[in-house]
Amino acid sequence: MFKNLLMAGLAAIVVPAFAAEWMTDLNAARTKAAAENKAVLVDFTGSDWCGYCIRLKKDVFDTPEFEAYAADKFVLVEIDVPRDVNRVGGPENYAKNQTLCQQYKVGGFPTIMVLSADNKVLGGFVGGQASLETTRVPLDAALANGNKITAAANLQGVEKAKVLMEVYKSLPGDLQAAAADMQKEIAELDPENATGIQDLVAETKLLQELEAELQEADRDADKALALIDAALPKVTGANRASLIQAKLMIMTHKINVACDKAETVEDIAAIKALMLDMLENAPVDNAETAKEQIEKQFADPAAVLKQIKAARGQ
Repeated sequence: MFKNLLMAGLAAIVVPAFAAEWMTDLNAARTKAAAENKAVLVDFTGSDWCGYCIRLKKDVFDTPEFEAYAADKFVLVEIDVPRDVNRVGGPENYAKNQTLCQQYKVGGFPTIMVLSADNKVLGGFVGGQASLETTRVPLDAALANGNKITAAANLQGVEKAKVLMEVYKSLPGDLQAAAADMQKEIAELDPENATGIQDLVAETKLLQELEAELQEADRDADKALALIDAALPKVTGANRASLIQAKLMIMTHKINVACDKAETVEDIAAIKALMLDMLENAPVDNAETAKEQIEKQFADPAAVLKQIKAARGQ
């Protein structure tokens, strides 16, 4: 028993030595980062409900290996939006953290964002990571971006814009929205569009307008699809991929609604047409095989209708 108590006492002494220090005040963290010549690593998390957040903390952030890796590179900040607001000191701090999530355009948890001391987005990732090895890849890339920006500090005009544009394009698509200030700076440095920034600004504006129009469309799926179809030829890269995914989600919803309402074989034919149309928009490698499967599945519309009605309890 004495041995067990002794070991527990030693653990209480030793374990905190390996615990990385996480601040909760982002402004204070940025001030500290500037003084220590470090970047800021922000963990936007839901500490008591987000499974990926909990595992990332347990498997990576709470390990002595991460503490050793981060010690001379980052000032660490946790911005937590838990279900239990007492975990962050009450409703006021919870609301403050929610505001920060909105400010940095956090769309999923966990979001790990690396910032410079002057608040430039350098990189990061969204979602879980299995180990320190996989976590280091995007974090090291973010640090490399920080070095590029530091090296470009004395550049002017389009030369500086080219460096910032390289950094901006390297950011994960999920984090680019948080780098709006960088996009604006590039546009000011490069009014002649040598970097293509003016095209990017126009695309960003288009997406902002589309978002507002989609909100106005509310539950009108056909109107939403028409808006997306009109925007798709005007966007590229990650933005185009995101719009395609949104379109597929809306089309899936249309198919589900059609199945819920199907009463005739003509309704079944319409569902089949929707599925084939969806396949035309889906970025899949085996499109022909999938098309053959749909044709086979709907070869007997009356049987399909019977199955759908049975599933509805009719």
